[in-house]
Amino acid sequence: MSRVCNKAPNLPDGSIAEQSLYERVDGPIATGSAHFMRAGSELHLMHSDLELSDQRQASLRVRCAAAAVRAALVEYRTSHRVAQELGFYPVHDERLRVAGGGTAPVRETLGAARDDDLVQLDQAAIETVARRYEEGGDEAAYGHFVAELTRFSVALDSFAEHAAEARPADWQRLAWQFLTAFDRIRIYGQALAVINILGMTPSAVAGA
Repeated sequence: MSRVCNKAPNLPDGSIAEQSLYERVDGPIATGSAHFMRAGSELHLMHSDLELSDQRQASLRVRCAAAAVRAALVEYRTSHRVAQELGFYPVHDERLRVAGGGTAPVRETLGAARDDDLVQLDQAAIETVARRYEEGGDEAAYGHFVAELTRFSVALDSFAEHAAEARPADWQRLAWQFLTAFDRIRIYGQALAVINILGMTPSAVAGA
């Protein structure tokens, strides 16, 4: 079980069935997040290779990153499908509402997490995430994450296919774009993890 990206690390007040439900949804997320962060490592190493003018190695890094993102998507989509099929999202949304005293404590949790350097978000980004929860709950918030990662995967695959023949100007532009896109998606996913773990027990943010 993931220690950083799961929906809830423990549910002492939940039933065995509910705990099992969380474990079935969390398992693929943990594996997907491992693949996703591996992709980020490859993209950062790609920059190192480019600084040393090793385009051949940089091309290999891009292909490895693209493969890792595809592997992550398989797991993330599995979690999303299982959550929908087993009715996980209404259960989880209700737990968040209870923890927040009637509404999911998205703004409060992310604001406190930002102040404690647990996530890098400005107020506009916090509002965007909060509205997504208000409009569609965790299903909409997580679905957006999967959709953004899917678009990123398509772009990465497209470049990886011809990376070895790419011009220097293409590398200069796309290398930064890929890192920026990765970081944007990572920060959004990190925000969801903070909400889903610390939002269950808001006092945990203050003690982090």
